[in-house]
Amino acid sequence: MADEPYWLGRASAEQQRLAKQHHIWTKSIGYLIHPSIAKTLPNDTKIADVGTGTGIWMTESAKTTPSTYQYDGYDISDGQFMDKDALPSNVTLQLGDFKKPFPEELHGKYDMINIRLIVISMGNDVWNSTLRNVLTLLKPGGAIQWIEGNFFIARGFRGIDAGSTGGHYLTRVQIQLNTILTKRFGYNFPEWTSFFEGEGLKDVEEDVLSTDRLPEQRTEFTEIGIGAVLGGLKNLASIKEQGYWSEEQVDDYHKKALDDKDSGAYLRWDIHVTVGFKSKEA
Repeated sequence: MADEPYWLGRASAEQQRLAKQHHIWTKSIGYLIHPSIAKTLPNDTKIADVGTGTGIWMTESAKTTPSTYQYDGYDISDGQFMDKDALPSNVTLQLGDFKKPFPEELHGKYDMINIRLIVISMGNDVWNSTLRNVLTLLKPGGAIQWIEGNFFIARGFRGIDAGSTGGHYLTRVQIQLNTILTKRFGYNFPEWTSFFEGEGLKDVEEDVLSTDRLPEQRTEFTEIGIGAVLGGLKNLASIKEQGYWSEEQVDDYHKKALDDKDSGAYLRWDIHVTVGFKSKEA
């Protein structure tokens, strides 16, 4: 089941959601490159963005770092790649599957790896092998930054307004998606510090924040959450098995989740940013 497709889809609507998601998550986190990593990077830094999607993390990072930095994005599909003409001269996009070994010519090439928001693609027994795969890209002493949302604790909450619903439909759709993905291919969330240290990474730091930390972002996070969850459920509706919602059910719950949002209720989850450094003796 580890090779199941990306259940959120690769259509233009998903590209737009990913662009919006990038900016909302970045504002909440407060940085593109963790400060512990940024201060260690040389002037000729080479960065690999693994599971790059559209490539937006690289294009935005390139705006705030020296032009001497080189960014290379890798993804299993080019279906979401930005047009080549839209990329800065120090940014490239190419095919690469993080669940499989990278070519030897890429081993030890990079000072930093960025990897984020791939939890939807992860199942049993793939976290450690994926981390080992991507760490082959790092130079000795290089750094990795991994950003994920813990959607297992995601649920709806009542908003500030007394007329807000309790957000129970927001909770219900999240539970439905989590349940299907867990049943289908073992969707799970690691304990990050021990995960990183278990693969030999040093100076591990875990930065954890809530999506409702900035009250003005609650509606935005709820919108992108609804788009991801209901988009995934819509795609999964093609699987005619017990426990899966039909397209009609998905549409009904989509409307109810939007009603929750419009009343002032919001969806919240935790964001984990974990960083670690490869041993200099590696």
